[in-house]
Amino acid sequence: MKRMISIVLSICLVFSMLGITAFATETQENGNIIEFDGKQYNLDNEYPWVFVHGMGGWGPLSGESHETMPYWGGWGDSEGNIIEMYNSLGVEAYAATVGPFNSAWDRACELYAQLTGTVVDYGAAHSAKHNHDRYGYDYSDKVLMDEVWDNESPINLVGHSFGGPAVRLFASLMAYGDEEELAASGEDTSELFKGGHEKCIHAVVTFAGVHNGSPIANFIYDCKPIMFLISLIANIGGVLFGRNVMMWDLQLGHFGLTPKDGEEKARLNPAAIRNFAITGDNCGYDMTLRGAEELNARIKLSPYTYYYSYTTIATEPTCLNTQIPILSTFVMFFPTSTILGMLNGRTIDGILLDENWALNDGIVPYASAIYPATDADTALSYSAEKTAGNEIQPGRWYYMDPMMGFDHFDFCGTIDYPTSFEDFYYTLVETINHR
Repeated sequence: MKRMISIVLSICLVFSMLGITAFATETQENGNIIEFDGKQYNLDNEYPWVFVHGMGGWGPLSGESHETMPYWGGWGDSEGNIIEMYNSLGVEAYAATVGPFNSAWDRACELYAQLTGTVVDYGAAHSAKHNHDRYGYDYSDKVLMDEVWDNESPINLVGHSFGGPAVRLFASLMAYGDEEELAASGEDTSELFKGGHEKCIHAVVTFAGVHNGSPIANFIYDCKPIMFLISLIANIGGVLFGRNVMMWDLQLGHFGLTPKDGEEKARLNPAAIRNFAITGDNCGYDMTLRGAEELNARIKLSPYTYYYSYTTIATEPTCLNTQIPILSTFVMFFPTSTILGMLNGRTIDGILLDENWALNDGIVPYASAIYPATDADTALSYSAEKTAGNEIQPGRWYYMDPMMGFDHFDFCGTIDYPTSFEDFYYTLVETINHR
């Protein structure tokens, strides 16, 4: 009897081992497959994701406030922290901390320094033109990713709002460099401005990107008292609190508004206040229609990078040929959304604003978020191309169908489209990595 039991147990053990081996083989073949709400998602992910916040945004380097109020979700009514969720599922993700009110150029330089663990180099030509320091903060001990980026290993860049132009410019500089900077500093030029790294950005993804500007920025930037007030408040914050104010890391030391590297507090600096307000080297100018047009003219598409834009529309039409915000729109967006909805037929900075400029997500017009105007001739509808069975190609924009009923902030952890927050961000990984 003991012998029979031993034989039976041995046979069971053998079959169990075969079953375990078969299961392990199946798991390896299927990769990182997860099931959520009755649906399966393939979260196999080859390249790290780097998320870049929008104007007025913040990141992990902004101090303790970020822990309780992260930009990418997980606070208040938001449904989850995107960065933590991705990492918990084996999708390597990081949140950058660039200057909340800095220009797209300055933000690209700050992102590069954080990725490579170096001192921010804003460029000799650029800093001279805008009358600020060439070098900024040192990130040698605050590297963004687990390892120092080698300028070659591909990464995915995600930019929300004004983070969109910043990541687009970053990808363009890595691929093509900047001739003006090379001429100004020669061998001393930052690697960011040398170009030749066109394969290092796998994908550029924008959420409600301000690609073609917003008339709201025109109204703010062109009203100089408002710009001086913003600049003054930034300087006072640097004097009283240093570099970090609440959840923000202002990163305006190169302008002299916040402490420079190694300093605890800034000094009241009237010259710096004036310079920042009028120089045009800030997000306010870059988001005007003319500023965005200038920025688009210098940004090129990399032939090896995939480009995707996601847009939202939070307005509805009226009988007066205008758009008004829907009731679920974030309350602070009601005034700006209403203003944008009334601009149909107006001309600003030489651009005739049609109905697509009146459609908006609360602060960014649909006509601005869909794709850069300079790339309109090659941009394609993602859903139409997939339906036709066409291959998704690098070097051109693919715009997603607009997400109706969602506002500008719904990407930051509050989204519920089409069925859930998780569904959107799981599908994003599949879209970018499994074309």
